[in-house]
Amino acid sequence: MATFWHNASHTVSTPVSAPSFGLGMVNRVISWFRNLQEEMAVRDELAHLDERDLHDLGITTSDFDAIAHGTYRR
Repeated sequence: MATFWHNASHTVSTPVSAPSFGLGMVNRVISWFRNLQEEMAVRDELAHLDERDLHDLGITTSDFDAIAHGTYRR
């Protein structure tokens, strides 16, 4: 009587998921739009300050972009 061994490797393949191009792009656009809204809100607040308030804060109108972008340094 002969004994035969068959060692077959059973691999389970996982389905390949489709790349999510659309959702990533939508999230980036939403994030960009929110940042734009926040920057516009900051610029709007700064625009309502008069020269005396700006002097008290130690900033000028030329600093508005840097303040809105969050890159302003003293």
